Parts: sequence; structure tokens; C-alpha cells
Amino acid sequence: MKTRLISFALVSLLLAIAIPSQTSPNPVPLISWLAPPSTLPGGSGLTLAIHGSGFVSGSVARWNGLDRATTFISATQLTAAISSSDTLTDGTASVTVSNPAPGGGVSNVAFFTVTHPTKSVALGGTDFVVGSNPTAGLAADFNGDGKLDLAIGNLGSATVSILLGNGDGTFAAKKDFPTGTSPRSLAVGDFNGDGKLDLVVANQDSMSVSILLGKGDGTFAPKVDYPVGTRPRSVVVGDFNDDGKLDIATANHDSNTVSILLGNGDGTFAPKMDFRAGTFPFWIVAADFNGDGKLDLAVADYGVPQVSVLLGNGDGTFGPPWTLAVGDQPRSLALGDFNRDGNADLAVANENQHSVSILLGKGDGSFGAQTMFSTVFIPFTIGTADFNGDGYLDIAVSQAGILLGKGDGTFGSLGAVSMGARKIFLAAGDFNGDGRLDVVDGNIDLDTVTVYLQVPRVGLAPHSLTFSSQTVGTTSKPKKVTLTNTGSALLQIAGISTSGDFAQTHTCTSTLEAGAACTIEVTFHPTTTGTRTGSLTITDDASGSPQTVTLTGTGQ
Repeated sequence: MKTRLISFALVSLLLAIAIPSQTSPNPVPLISWLAPPSTLPGGSGLTLAIHGSGFVSGSVARWNGLDRATTFISATQLTAAISSSDTLTDGTASVTVSNPAPGGGVSNVAFFTVTHPTKSVALGGTDFVVGSNPTAGLAADFNGDGKLDLAIGNLGSATVSILLGNGDGTFAAKKDFPTGTSPRSLAVGDFNGDGKLDLVVANQDSMSVSILLGKGDGTFAPKVDYPVGTRPRSVVVGDFNDDGKLDIATANHDSNTVSILLGNGDGTFAPKMDFRAGTFPFWIVAADFNGDGKLDLAVADYGVPQVSVLLGNGDGTFGPPWTLAVGDQPRSLALGDFNRDGNADLAVANENQHSVSILLGKGDGSFGAQTMFSTVFIPFTIGTADFNGDGYLDIAVSQAGILLGKGDGTFGSLGAVSMGARKIFLAAGDFNGDGRLDVVDGNIDLDTVTVYLQVPRVGLAPHSLTFSSQTVGTTSKPKKVTLTNTGSALLQIAGISTSGDFAQTHTCTSTLEAGAACTIEVTFHPTTTGTRTGSLTITDDASGSPQTVTLTGTGQ
């Protein structure tokens, strides 16, 4: 008996040596927000806090695809050392996080802007043709050229339109790819691990999601459909079971459920699992709301004035929902840290109440009572980013404009209002590389999308100059005109000139930062008697160029 025990122990030891222990896979990381979201150009570098979930001790932050020294804080936070050379000039950086094998993978992209802050946001729009009734969209680099492209879901034509970006705010003509019936929402991720971005589309009327695997050149393989709940309105991507493979969650309006499809890592997905949500769930977002390193879900319940929060168990399942009071008919959600306390907050678009509710997270899965801000018009959808470069998150509201954040969880009045067709906020991104985040809206009834770039605007004061009588052949004392860039993008000045018996000198350079001003001094030198007229002309890249100041004087 004793010999048998010794032999059994020896065999067990040999087996333990021969068979290596199984290592748990690393999850796919998810970036929820960056702190700060922007900085001034020409700085001395900074420590960038990256908030999200699924971070591990070997996580590496990447700045425009290049590794940066990274410090692991927790499963929900990293810091990255950003050098002064990274922030030397205006521009927008793409920030991602990479987790090592086994499992692991690359996160979603977060944008960090290097720009001068402005007090307001000025937008100028250009329309691009897409499919019928565009109601969903996102910005990503689908062909790997470093320029943001657009994917637009078209409710009426059951297609996704891909518009490849030229990097200057313009886009190539659309290419359409079939989806299921009535696509309502899009999300992006690498579902088969080939390093190329894929698309998932929530199809409202075919009660499915379509998977379109990307080829890396801006085109996609034919769709493969998977059943979900009844009339899915929104889709989100995340690693819900921490196995290093991206999964899918949908908010199903008519079945009052959330469907979870666990990814196999090869572009295919397991059959759905359904979890109870609130009444008529319309929008869904994923984040770690209670700081346990596991992805949770928040759902806007359109049928009742509430948001449901489902805490994740880390294995692809979720606990029962608890609810948060918001405005009437909550339709859209957006994530961010609006009061800079390191906890995930929620912004909620309340359709019937024409407002946005702000729910400040406490970091334990609970939230404070809502604070409501008027949007005047119907807020169909919303998105968050630092649009004016002041380091605080703002909220873009479809059909209404931009609520500028104050960094304490409150917001100023609406700015940059754009009206016309029924509009749906689709995406934000720096489409012309100037360091200012731009906006894309879908025009539901016009089968177009409008790309709103941040633009410069010229303010002149005064708009006219009148000189007193001046002896012919002599020169008057100068009068001043102040030129101010009242927009929110860099102003390019091509020329400043005068006509008639007038001359000018100025302090303006070829560019003028948003919010900055320069001075033009005009003198009068009559060549003959009587009333003399002329103009001061400024040629630039702002709308209404060239701008003029009327000049009048009398020769004696």
C-alpha cells in the first residue's frame, strides 16, 4: 500500500512537469475615454491616462501605431508617456491599446487632439451621396492609408455605403455592400484576427446582425447573418467573456432584451443568449461601470423614462438590470468622464423632452441623479468628444448642435446649430487632419450625409473707414482695422490689399489661429480733390472670402 502511494505521487509529479499549466487568455482591451482628451501644440509632453477595461500588465499603448512607454495601473486604467515631439504641431492622434497573447488583441481607436482651445465651435458642411435613408454610421480607416473613412448604414436600401476619405475633408464616391433588412446601427472590430477592420450591422426588420469581414482595402466580403432578438435597434462590440475574442451585444426594441453573441475569433459567432432589459430598449453602450475589470452594459429604454444597467459577470453573462431615471423617451446614449473623476458617466438623449440627461457615475455601478440640459430641438442621437480643444468633453447633438462641457459635469448652451433636413448624428473624427474634431450627420430624407468640418471665420471691425479732409499729395494718420478669426479652425490668409488712394500695413501673418486677431493700418493719400473711395480687401480660406472694408476720404 505504501509503495502504491509513492508511485502515484511520482506519476502525478511527472505529469505536472510534462503537461504545462493552462494560462488564461488575455481579453481584448476597450478604450472608453482619454484624460486629458486634448493638449496644446508645442508642449513639453504629457502623461496620458487611458480609461477602459480589459487592460493587463503587458498592455501597450500606441500613438499613431507606435508603441509608447506604458504603465499598468489596473484592469481599467493605463498611463502612457507622450513626448513633446508627439505634440509639437496641430493634429489628431489615433490611440490604441494592444494586449499580448494568449488571447489579447488591439482595442478600438480613441482620438487625441493637439490644438489651440476655442470658446466656440464653427462648422461648415458639405454633402455626400449615400444610400436611402441613412440612419447609422461610423468613422474608421478601412483601407489602412491613415485617413478616416465613413461607413453609413442605409435603412431604406438595406446597404452599407463606404466612403473612402481623401484626408482633406472630402470623400470618394460611395461603394455599397448589402446588409439585412433595415440596418439601424453599426459597429467596427477585427472579428477574425487578421488585422483588418470588419463591420457588424444590426438589422431591425430581419431581426439579425450582419457580419461583413473587411479585406483591408475598403471592400468587404458578402454578409453572414446571425439571429438576435426582435427588432434590434443598436449594436455594440466588446470582449464580454474575456477570452481575447470580440463579442457582440444588441438592444432589441420589441423583445425587451439584450442579445449576446460570443465570438469564436474566426469571424463566426455562437448562437445568441438573451438577457432581460427594460421597455423598448433603443440604444446600448458597453463600459466597466463598477471597476471590476469586466464589461457592463447600459441600455436606453425608449418606452419608459429610464436607463437600464446590466453588470457583466466576465463570462458573457449579465446580472438583472437596475434602472436610472432620465427624461421622456430616451433614444441614444454616449459615454465619457464629464466631471473628470475617473468614473464612467452617461449622456442620454431624451427625444420627447428635447433634452440631454447627464448621469455621473460613482465607480461602483451606481449613478447620481440626472442633471438635464435643454437641446431646444429633438435630439435623435448624441456623441461625445472634445470639439473645442479645451480639455473637457463636449456633446454633439443631432439637429441641435454642440453642448460645450465645463469639466464639472455641466454644460453651456448650444453652439454651432445646424438645421434643415432631419438629421442623425453619425460620427466624429478629424477628417482633414487639422487637429479639430469634425462631425458627420445623416440626412434621413435626402439620402446624403453632411460632413461638418470646423472652419475659420473672419470678423472685421470696423466694417468701414471714413477719413477727414486731407491735402492732396499728403498722407493721413493711419486708422486701424482689427481682423479676428472668430471660427474654430486655423485661418489661411492669402493676401491683404487696398484700392484707390489708400495704402495699408499690417501685423498679420499667413495664418491666424482660432480666436486670435491681427491689426491692419490704413492711410489715405489723395491724388486729387473731391470724394475718394476705395476698399481694403482680405483674401483667405473662410466663407465669404474676399472680405472687404469700405474706405472713403476727401481730397482738398
